[in-house]
Amino acid sequence: MKKVLIISYYWLPEKGVGHKRWLGFIEHFKSNGYEPIIFTKGNTNSVSKVKNSYTLIRKKIFDPSIIFSKFFKSDYNRGVVDNSNSIFMCFFSWLRSSFFIPDSRIFWVRPSVKYLKQYIKENNIEIVLTTGPPHSMHLIGLKLKKILNIKWIADFRDPYSNWDILLNMRPSYFSKIKHKNYENLFLNKANHLIVTNSILLKEFSFHIPSNKITCIPNGSLLPETVSSLKNNYFVISHFGLINKFRNPKIFLDVIKNILENNNELKLKFKLIFCGPVNVSTLNYIKKDQILSQSFEYHKHVDEDQMINIMSNSSLLLLLLNNTKIQNTTPFKIYDYIISNKPLITLGTYKNNDVDSLLEKYKRKKRISYDDHRSIKKIILNSFSNYNKNKVHLHSSDKSEIQFKYLSKKLFKIFEEI
Repeated sequence: MKKVLIISYYWLPEKGVGHKRWLGFIEHFKSNGYEPIIFTKGNTNSVSKVKNSYTLIRKKIFDPSIIFSKFFKSDYNRGVVDNSNSIFMCFFSWLRSSFFIPDSRIFWVRPSVKYLKQYIKENNIEIVLTTGPPHSMHLIGLKLKKILNIKWIADFRDPYSNWDILLNMRPSYFSKIKHKNYENLFLNKANHLIVTNSILLKEFSFHIPSNKITCIPNGSLLPETVSSLKNNYFVISHFGLINKFRNPKIFLDVIKNILENNNELKLKFKLIFCGPVNVSTLNYIKKDQILSQSFEYHKHVDEDQMINIMSNSSLLLLLLNNTKIQNTTPFKIYDYIISNKPLITLGTYKNNDVDSLLEKYKRKKRISYDDHRSIKKIILNSFSNYNKNKVHLHSSDKSEIQFKYLSKKLFKIFEEI
């Protein structure tokens, strides 16, 4: 059985979605003749077997952004970029993007390379795969390839030099050049590139041959289990990150307006946010007498909680980055589709991958963030269906967004490099 080393900064029991992509893929490794080994951060250095399905190696890391986030009680290191950030936080962001290149996990690179070059030799590992962000993971892969000449695959879950989160940090002119140089090194030195959407595929294809890059989108780890029973509340739920690029203020204002004029809906309405949310959005809701009465917030939910909330929701809210550069696809859209529930998708700018998914799985089209009329119409129509006990379950074939199907492309890459 061939061994594959996967270098991922995020792993269980980490909150968020950073680990879910590869957690989904490794379930199918052994049945296809590959033994997965996960290398990730930890509080202590350790090597262990997990349910006889993969080897887990943890290595301690020094990360300045973790210390900063704890000290200032911020989720900035998880992508919670807020309009209300202080001057000091803006300075820290500039410092981080201008001097910690590729990112603040740079301090993990040297000790990781030192440990892994010996581990790879002793365990006859044939393929190393790095997944980022953080993109320091690709720097580990680059250095291991240079030292050992191993087969290296770089998986870009998100963009790098053209990533809105990085650009929002306002890196200096010279650091932008350095970020771009690192990106070019990763693209050209890796044996193969994987990206998660068609826009990033097109962006990177300008720099490398098309046969060296493959688009393997994300999928869902959720079972197809939904509740068809009528809930006591008409629930709109959002799962995942809300930051300055996904500001739902107008959406919230439309809800407030509806509740002010529709007492029946007001008595039955509930808005639930699950995941990291920027302070300005939370404060906007909490300070409003009408919205706050119907609002429920869960900073962290496990998979069972997520399934339960999703199953009892009448409408799921999907927020796209409200920026002209649309080179990301939210992981949660795949969970939303698997849930079979109706969606309301806010995104002012065209996103090819999201738009095609909505069309393929027969969900309502994306609407602009400031389209008051369409937002109101979807909410009221959904409430009408709720009152009539009309449960619209979308039961089309979803095998193509399951990791069993998606992993076929991955194993083909393993065979060809």
